[in-house]
Amino acid sequence: MDICLSNDNGSEEATASLEHGSNHLSVKGIHRRSHRSSDASSGRSLGTAIGRDEDELHSTYSANTDGEDLESDPQVPRVGMEFDSEVAVYNFYSSYAKQTGFNVRRGKAEYSGSDKGAVRAKSFLCSCGGHKSKDQIADAMRYKRRDARTGCDAKIECVVSDGTWKISEVVLEHNHVTTALSTGRIAYQVRAVGERALDSDADPTWEDRPRPAPEETQDLIDHFRRLARLDCCSCYSLRVAEARGMENFFWRDSRSKVDYEHFSDLLVLDTRTWISKYGMIFAMFWGLNHHRKPTIFGHGLLVDRSVGSFHWLLDTFLQSMNWRKPQTIITEVGEEIAEAVSLVLPETRHCLPAWSVLNSFRKYLSPLSDQLDVVELFRKCVFLRSREEFKSKWNSFIGKYKLRDNSWLASLYKMREKWSHAFTKNVFSVGLLSIQNVEDAGSLSSKINVFSVGLLSIQNVEDAGSLSSETMTLTEIAWRSEQVAKEVRAEEFRDDMLCEKNTVNLKTRSPTEKEAGRLYTPRMFEMFQKEFINCLGLAMEEEIKCSETLRMFQLTEAGDTKTHTASSRQIVEYDSSDSTLACSCGKFESVGILCDHVFRVLNFTNVVCEIPPRYFLKRWTKSAKDSVPVPVPTPSVAARDKGPVDSFTGEFVRKALHVAHMSVNKKRKRIAMSFIDLAVEHIAKVLKTEEVAAALDHPDVTDEKDRTICEYALETQLDQENAAKLGMGCPRVKRKVEFSSRPAGKRVSLFLTALPH
Repeated sequence: MDICLSNDNGSEEATASLEHGSNHLSVKGIHRRSHRSSDASSGRSLGTAIGRDEDELHSTYSANTDGEDLESDPQVPRVGMEFDSEVAVYNFYSSYAKQTGFNVRRGKAEYSGSDKGAVRAKSFLCSCGGHKSKDQIADAMRYKRRDARTGCDAKIECVVSDGTWKISEVVLEHNHVTTALSTGRIAYQVRAVGERALDSDADPTWEDRPRPAPEETQDLIDHFRRLARLDCCSCYSLRVAEARGMENFFWRDSRSKVDYEHFSDLLVLDTRTWISKYGMIFAMFWGLNHHRKPTIFGHGLLVDRSVGSFHWLLDTFLQSMNWRKPQTIITEVGEEIAEAVSLVLPETRHCLPAWSVLNSFRKYLSPLSDQLDVVELFRKCVFLRSREEFKSKWNSFIGKYKLRDNSWLASLYKMREKWSHAFTKNVFSVGLLSIQNVEDAGSLSSKINVFSVGLLSIQNVEDAGSLSSETMTLTEIAWRSEQVAKEVRAEEFRDDMLCEKNTVNLKTRSPTEKEAGRLYTPRMFEMFQKEFINCLGLAMEEEIKCSETLRMFQLTEAGDTKTHTASSRQIVEYDSSDSTLACSCGKFESVGILCDHVFRVLNFTNVVCEIPPRYFLKRWTKSAKDSVPVPVPTPSVAARDKGPVDSFTGEFVRKALHVAHMSVNKKRKRIAMSFIDLAVEHIAKVLKTEEVAAALDHPDVTDEKDRTICEYALETQLDQENAAKLGMGCPRVKRKVEFSSRPAGKRVSLFLTALPH
């Protein structure tokens, strides 16, 4: 266990980490209340600020937003206004409703006596007024849509005399947030909400913040100590402040480390979950496996959203993963986490997903977010794939709604390279950047979604119980996260089994499609097949020959006679000298499979059967986890290694860990143990003195028959049928005699050379 003490703002803190579960760490007695340091986070959720006082918000909306008194506005209904017909009244009130943000519904009319043609009075209501009757609610077949009525009292009432309609009563106040406003009012309201959100961004003080009791923290540590006895390569780490108690916590198991080494090209840090009982953030590290489904890399608990907390979490995570850095990291929108990523992962591409950008838009610009046309315009800005079109559309958006001075939008625009598809279309993200809402993000795995959205109530997990986040302890939260991980991994195992049994459904006679079906997992083959078939619907607009080997092609949708924009027109480059392919859509760079534009060009040039193997990424194949990933040496690791013994031990344990998790059935486990036993037996025969061992390692041994010790070991452990299936058909007796006649030193040398490198 490694514990380092440092002084931070006058308080003594301890960062403790434990791997292999061999030591005991107690934190009892150090939890004392203290004021929070001045560098605290300012990233709390804005939901409270936006929705905390609707009455106050509506009074703001009714204020002088355009420099005029609303009561004097001729577009606002007032008692005494006269109209010459019912239609005129309805059109007037509907126009006001459209500007204010609601719809109009005609009320019941009062008639003069029994004459139904003579209207004496009539009301015009907000469409959210009143409630459905019991009969209407019971009539489920007729009323399938969600009931939008809120009992709103907003209305105007008119009396009719001599054909003149006169407003006799006006109620302007609504009990629901408006959805459509004038441009001037929108600009004012956005500023008001944004200022309110920014003012409320700070976390509560340490006196007000709930926090785990010392006993709960110790129970959490004891929980992971018990798990470490079963999983010796698991790891957990915590940060403790003497004056404040436990601040941050991180944990992962050995399977997470193995999965991360295979799929570390993409890392998602999900910090959406808030644990109100402890005032802490639940963080989850995850990525996507070869079936394009989530795989869990680790979990964390953070006391706040400060740069320091995020920096500690990212640094601790990387340290537990032997400093293997991802190619891309995806996080929520936030200046603090962005700064931490830039410090810990300066070479990693940091991206913000569409769902986070759109959610932030709703938080900071809530009056706008209720208008479908405004949201749609902002959404187009996010997903435009041409930088010129993005700039033009963005300027149009902020100009139309008078948002040029909005500080949040200005900050978001500065980070456009992290979220605009015009800048991220070539970034490897497996399509996650295109997901527009949390529900779609969770559809990749319902278990990930249910756990990370914030309810902490896992469904469909055996014996998960029904505890809510208000009653769960930290240990129970950790246990639930482990159950989710088990379910996710069980699903991956089932998918792997289907890969061995599933027969692909080919739609063409192309050898390229057949090879893809043999290599790819079923889900990725479906994506490949879709692109492969869709190429038939593309038209070749123009071919440009740049050199003897380099050619460029311009493609569009076949049969589309409309003027093509930069986003709809794609350029494919093909270099026949080295079979290099590149498309402006960025499909291969972002997802890892070739696009329909490339297949159209290959089909046009008659080289579709010659796709280079490098365009079949191993991470999407059925054999993605059937080998040990190459280690990634870093200066940090080299600096910590004290010699060849430490380096060898770490690498040996790493490979052994992969072998252990690859051994998913009895046969594989038996093979793994046979090799271990054989290694122990023959290593023990080698003299420990390095010089003597080197002398016994005779350099003249070249006989290929000598490289049979591994096969011999397997054949002596497995039955003849299994040996035949593995291709070990050599005569056992002859090999045994030849092996036994060799000197011990030479046999060890042969064993070492026979091991895979």
